[in-house]
Amino acid sequence: MPIALEPIAALFDWPDDELDEADFLTEILDATGATLLLDIANVHANARNRGADPLALLDRLPLGRVAYAHVAGGAEQGGFYHDTHTDPVPPAVLDLVGELCARHRPPALLLERDGRWPPASALRAELDAIAAASGYPAVT
Repeated sequence: MPIALEPIAALFDWPDDELDEADFLTEILDATGATLLLDIANVHANARNRGADPLALLDRLPLGRVAYAHVAGGAEQGGFYHDTHTDPVPPAVLDLVGELCARHRPPALLLERDGRWPPASALRAELDAIAAASGYPAVT
């Protein structure tokens, strides 16, 4: 059974790490034959929390191994961006969706929403914004 691995949203780098995130993921995927479940909100969170450029991280990820992509919202708290899955998807994450799709279109995009559900109209607007950012047709 094929498996897809999802990198976490991190608040900081591991002390004395030998590999950065992109190298670590590539090495694991190569060693296991797994695919990548890319949470594009985690790319935003990790770059934001590490003071890095999210596009530079995106460009180094093995995008050809993406099985599908998640999109989620988050919130700033205590100087860090937290991938909450309970807040709306921010514009910076929508921009990254567009950048991902311009580089390598994932087979599917999924909105991760784990709580604090908005009214149906707001949820529909969020899905439409993801579709617009990705270039996929809007759901009708």
